[in-house]
Amino acid sequence: MSTNRLKAYFNFSKKERNGIIALLIVLILLWFAPLLFVADEQPGEKGYALFRQDMEQLQQQAVRHKQNEDSIEASYPSLAAASYSEPVSTTLFYFDPNTLTPAGWQRLGISGKTIQTIQNFTAKGGGFYKAEDMGRIYGLRKQDYERLLPYVRIAKKKEEHKKEKSAEAAAYTGSSLKYSVRIVSVNTADTTAFIALPGIGNKLANRIISFREQLGGFYSVKQIAEVYGLSDSVFQQVKPHLQCDAGAIKKININTAGINELKAHPYIKYQVGNAVIQYRLQHGRFRNADDLKQIHMLSDDLLQKLEPYISY
Repeated sequence: MSTNRLKAYFNFSKKERNGIIALLIVLILLWFAPLLFVADEQPGEKGYALFRQDMEQLQQQAVRHKQNEDSIEASYPSLAAASYSEPVSTTLFYFDPNTLTPAGWQRLGISGKTIQTIQNFTAKGGGFYKAEDMGRIYGLRKQDYERLLPYVRIAKKKEEHKKEKSAEAAAYTGSSLKYSVRIVSVNTADTTAFIALPGIGNKLANRIISFREQLGGFYSVKQIAEVYGLSDSVFQQVKPHLQCDAGAIKKININTAGINELKAHPYIKYQVGNAVIQYRLQHGRFRNADDLKQIHMLSDDLLQKLEPYISY
């Protein structure tokens, strides 16, 4: 009985046998199908040669790039170092655009592209003869030009320096070496006029003019004695040759000036300027010097020094 059942279980009809054979053929085709679509290319010597060719092209490109970088660094070593180093903080200082290094330009906040333009200009024999010539620099932004203009100090050429020395030597007369100079107006004189005074060199002349610009003008000859580096003996020597026209003083409106304008004045520190603004916010406009006296940080001496520079 069981044998008949087993035979009946494995007994297929012709239609079923054909179906099984067809299914087996399909399975075999699916098994070997990937082999039919494999590209007829072997990763032998041909593939290795193409790989080496690609690597050589990449190496040549890297060498050309390195040569370009070396060429730039060789031409402008300071500029190259500044471009790839850590950012340099922007500071303002007196400078001569004819001799300033690329690193110095970067300290002033000038972009690398503009610095390269300046270097190309000076390398071809170009020069700056006055501070306003800075405006001819291609690519220099207007705000940078206006920001740097007060700090430009162009050194005199050797020929001009020799002429000044000759003039100084000619001013000495007799065995007593008496120095002959004209009267100098401290509010309008340039560096040449100050250098003509006995004991005043190029550095002191530049410091006097810088101090004058920061103050807004001198109201007394005695203020020259406050210039850094000017000894009292030299001041006493040049004092008879100085005169002061106080009408050219630039005043500060104490009722509208901000903290930056106030602290920029040599006589006003940040703490004093802040106290002025805080008092103004709490009590309103200043009407006269008596209102300023209400600020305890303003001593009588300081108020006396500031009075010519303040308007209400």
